[in-house]
Amino acid sequence: MKKATKAAALGLAAVMMAAALTACGGKTDTNKADDTAASGTQTQQTDASAPAQEQGETPAAGGTLTFGTNAEFPPFEFVAGSGVIDQYDGIDMAIAKKIAEENGMTAAVENMEFDSLLIALHNGQIDAAIAGMTVTEERKEQADFSTPYYTATQVMIVKEDSTIASAADMADKKICVIQGYTGEICVKDLGYPYEAFKKGTDAIMELVNGKCDVVVIDSATAQKYVGDNEGLKIVEDAAAFESEEYAIAVKKGNTELLNKINQSIEGMLSDGTVAELGAQYIEAISAE
Repeated sequence: MKKATKAAALGLAAVMMAAALTACGGKTDTNKADDTAASGTQTQQTDASAPAQEQGETPAAGGTLTFGTNAEFPPFEFVAGSGVIDQYDGIDMAIAKKIAEENGMTAAVENMEFDSLLIALHNGQIDAAIAGMTVTEERKEQADFSTPYYTATQVMIVKEDSTIASAADMADKKICVIQGYTGEICVKDLGYPYEAFKKGTDAIMELVNGKCDVVVIDSATAQKYVGDNEGLKIVEDAAAFESEEYAIAVKKGNTELLNKINQSIEGMLSDGTVAELGAQYIEAISAE
């Protein structure tokens, strides 16, 4: 396999400590982007059927803190043989586990489509959502967000012999994105037609098999896919894709839980835990 550089790991660790920045193109989008959840049109799909807590209720010490995620977003969340929370692994999962432990609770995960997360949160089926979710004004109308713990940007994945060198070069190309991710909103804002997939791996296979020209996705996840697939490279365009922040969402008005989460996140940022997790998972990807 093609290897990512250690510089990438250090770069990810550094941005873990970055201050607040804006989202793609300065517009209201998200990492796993502008939710169709706002319209309630998506059908929720979860691994477990029982609600975690009553709406707005904070789990007590000794109880279970249930996080919703979309485990299709390495290195933040993915399914592994043995993860940090059951079969779920990644930077976000390690953060979620530590938050629960620091508050005397056990972390549990419900895996679902990204567009269903805020619906599940509103309905009390999960206590919090951690899924590489970018904070946007639209999302802040649906949920309350924690202190941001990660800063990211969008990039383009292309074949090594591609002539695409900037976002403008995608104008006449076939573009693939992942449904609900920020990349979809960014491409839409640029006015380009695209095809959306539910899984990043499916979009990447379209590119590998020559069925599309470019995949637009978050930078850290792009490093994973490029490392896993020969013949691909990452193209950046800072002018087209501005930075965005990931945070944890809780049900609107659940200040008690939000404060607990914020205290844990701020501690992990100040003592370097988040940066260490970023470096650890990027190094693991690089070594594959």
